[in-house]
Amino acid sequence: MSDNSPRIAVLATCFNRRDTTLAGLQALRLAAQGIDYTVYLVDDGSTDGTGAAVAAQFPEARVFTGDGSLYWNGGMRKAWREAMVDAPDYYMWWNDDLLLEPGSIDRLLTFQREMEARHGPRVITLGKVVDPETGSVTYGGYVRVPGASRLRFRRVADDGSVCVTMNGNCVLIPARAVQDVGIHSEHYSHASGDVDYGLRASRAGYAIFQSPHIVGSTPYNFAYAAKQNRLTLANWRFVFTHPKGIPWKEWLHFCRLHGGWMWPVNFVGRYLKIIKFGA
Repeated sequence: MSDNSPRIAVLATCFNRRDTTLAGLQALRLAAQGIDYTVYLVDDGSTDGTGAAVAAQFPEARVFTGDGSLYWNGGMRKAWREAMVDAPDYYMWWNDDLLLEPGSIDRLLTFQREMEARHGPRVITLGKVVDPETGSVTYGGYVRVPGASRLRFRRVADDGSVCVTMNGNCVLIPARAVQDVGIHSEHYSHASGDVDYGLRASRAGYAIFQSPHIVGSTPYNFAYAAKQNRLTLANWRFVFTHPKGIPWKEWLHFCRLHGGWMWPVNFVGRYLKIIKFGA
């Protein structure tokens, strides 16, 4: 790599899926050949030896520990704070279950620089992620659905459209965004942190683009979805209060911040849909 190559801080968090994490890091290593990168991985209280195994096998990774209460958003926030000390040129969010394709980070960075040349320095690039079996897009960017609600989104088309927000599975963010947007919000534990960040970045004048090339594969997964099939009292408690459900305090904050005048409808409507389709 040249002395002028940008330094990328890869931000990640994990919990008790050692084999998945190790396989993901191996794929990341191949995806980032020729790239100056360091992984900042938060092991959020794993009991299966994930952190030790990563430290032993991946010298490019710095492992930090949590107490099991951080979940995705909290773990990513901790990783980001650790990485900020080293002042990289870019931060890259990466989920440990994402199997990146060889060379995909170089393609992502090339696309980012092309968009910066066209649109200026306030650009964020998303990696397009697909299901390993069907090839359909599972994670990426979103645009708003026309209408009164500001919280209705659909997946962005492969036409170069600017996204309004994003999933956090693979995202390349310039260092200046820390001053312009901040890092992951402390108001969320798990699922809403990535979408919130995308909306805040759009509001701060950032153009968010989904990469035209597939970066890797991971299946679609929401922990609370299975709970909706049979709404027992325990399942209701999970949906309303668990960090991997739709905790009402976090959803309330999200709706009030991003929902405009329709935020009360958005807040109630999401739970009513669960009642309708889960009963």
